[in-house]
Amino acid sequence: MARSEERSIEEALERLETIAEKLEDPALDLDEAVRLYEEGLKLYGECAKRLDAADLRITQLAEALAKQAGRAT
Repeated sequence: MARSEERSIEEALERLETIAEKLEDPALDLDEAVRLYEEGLKLYGECAKRLDAADLRITQLAEALAKQAGRAT
């Protein structure tokens, strides 16, 4: 399993915060800034994908519950 799949969303968000702090440092070398920016974009994509999946799952569960409640009455 790839590291990105093992990382919790909380860990990914924490890493994004760290990256943002480092990118604010005016002494940061350009190559490192680009590397960090790229890593941040990947993390953002991972987080967005996981949040979208969670949102979809919650919507599906709510619809299933509503359907069940409709049959019970």
